[in-house]
Amino acid sequence: MKKYRSYWFYLLLVLSISLTIIVINNSNSHVIPPIIQDINSGVIGAILTTIITLLLLSNQTESQENLTKSSVVYEEKLKIFNHFIDTIGSCLEDGKFTAQETTKIIHSFSILRIHISVENSRKLERAISSIDNSFFFFDENNIPNLDKIVALYTEITNVFRHELYGEGANIPLEIYDLNNLKNVLYRKRTSPIHPKDFPDLLDKLQQFSKVLHTTKTGITIVYDINEELKQALSLLHEFMVQIASEIDEEILFNYEIKKHIINNENFSGIPWIKLYFRGMYFAHFGITETKRLWVGKNIPEVKQIASFEIFEMDKLADFRYQINKELEQIILSLKSS
Repeated sequence: MKKYRSYWFYLLLVLSISLTIIVINNSNSHVIPPIIQDINSGVIGAILTTIITLLLLSNQTESQENLTKSSVVYEEKLKIFNHFIDTIGSCLEDGKFTAQETTKIIHSFSILRIHISVENSRKLERAISSIDNSFFFFDENNIPNLDKIVALYTEITNVFRHELYGEGANIPLEIYDLNNLKNVLYRKRTSPIHPKDFPDLLDKLQQFSKVLHTTKTGITIVYDINEELKQALSLLHEFMVQIASEIDEEILFNYEIKKHIINNENFSGIPWIKLYFRGMYFAHFGITETKRLWVGKNIPEVKQIASFEIFEMDKLADFRYQINKELEQIILSLKSS
């Protein structure tokens, strides 16, 4: 209405004059000429049309201004709400609270309170007050306290939804379950198994269906333990026993596997057979992470002697000379040292 104040002044002035003409004409026996009366009637009609138009324009302008104001307020609220959640997230991210981070949360919350109702402000206060030392506790698998973190964010989210969408967000969001993420975070629990001989090693492998190995780069490799693999490993073991007996009767075999538990599922580590001479670990053989058979030495350095696929067992004799030569040289060096 204020925007069209000057128009209203002139319209009311002209309307007053026109009404005065009508009053004078009616009270003085129609002294005003008919043409003037006709013009005056047209002016009154135009004035009434203009008044209606101004009323409509005023209401439209006021509605547009309110809409623009609401849009600006909405965008500002959205920015402040997102910033507050980001602040909480960054402060909880490193698993501890510092004095500086606490001050950040207080500062961000103080700005936030300007834009929310008293009731919602109290709800956020209770949510923030739930942050205690247990938020930064990790369990035996180094998994953070996800349940408390999810509950905190859900409470904050429900307050913000109500502020942004009003009655349309009266049904609160429920606390969601993140057990799947807990399973992903579940760290490998490892325990060693020491079979007394090779048949015992095969028996222990029967307890597992898969081999699991994590490389130095953090990649986890899993493959099946099947009859073909066990048969190939048995043939390699028999082959290495023959070579060892030819080189020296004092060579001993030590069997080793590891049991890995992830998400309550049991996996076998890579089975290795280590060769010792007079207490010195000098060579080993077994299955690699790429499901190949491998023979290597440890002295004078760790080095591959032979490697082949499990379906190439018919070519095993082709590696006899190289393996025998490498291991015999190590035994001779150990005897002379």
